[in-house]
Amino acid sequence: MKIAFQGIRGAYSEMALHSHFGKDVESVGCDAFDDVFDAVNSGAVTFGLIPVENTIAGSVVENYDLLFANEVFVIAEVYLPIRHTLLAKKGARLEDITQAFSHPHALKQCKEFLKSQNIKMMPTYDTAGAAQAVAEGDRVDCAAIASELCAEIYDMQILASDIQSNTSNTTRFFVIAKKESVPEDLVTGKTTVAFKTRHYPGALLDCLKIFQKYKLNLSKLESRPIPENPWEYVFYAAFEAGIDQSEVKSAIGELTLHAVFVKLLGSYPKAEKCW
Repeated sequence: MKIAFQGIRGAYSEMALHSHFGKDVESVGCDAFDDVFDAVNSGAVTFGLIPVENTIAGSVVENYDLLFANEVFVIAEVYLPIRHTLLAKKGARLEDITQAFSHPHALKQCKEFLKSQNIKMMPTYDTAGAAQAVAEGDRVDCAAIASELCAEIYDMQILASDIQSNTSNTTRFFVIAKKESVPEDLVTGKTTVAFKTRHYPGALLDCLKIFQKYKLNLSKLESRPIPENPWEYVFYAAFEAGIDQSEVKSAIGELTLHAVFVKLLGSYPKAEKCW
């Protein structure tokens, strides 16, 4: 079974992929998030795995926009603790490192450690790509901040582990599938929808009262602009109940009457949190 993710080998997304599906699946790296959606839509892969939220950096808004724009369905959520590792070429020593390459978010999350070691932060496109570049380079005074998996893949030396300042740093991922590929025996415990309110005072409040009426606990509410319609917004909401429950069906039916539109983005098992 092929599963698509954004990034190259060793990316945190690949770690999340294997933590959910196991080691026997084939992970397929993609250059961009929309390439993951294209791979799922074309049938080139069975499922895709995308990050949607981080406890420090917040929502990955691009992927919410892509969920709205594509006819895919969320069938699972996955939580991955983010444990940053300082990696360098074999034989390198921590005291000799002068520069650390990584994604800006990773660098920021490890700022205190890098400052204590007088290591200069060098932003790059992604964590695994930084590890690959350092591994293929010839400098032993450069390091990368990436996953521990990168040390195994690119034959690198681990100079320091768990160098992030916030130990609760966690990323939430969605597993997406074409609607015809949704498992028939899928047990659901959470649901994510997108909706657009009508234009009158209190329109959003009227929609939110529906969730209260049916005792649905909202775990997320966020707005995103509609590029084609300036100053108009789509709201994304997640609540802790599955689509098969009668109160969820009633709530979505009533929401449809109040909103301009409602799109069901997915209903999936509630993942066990890792913090």
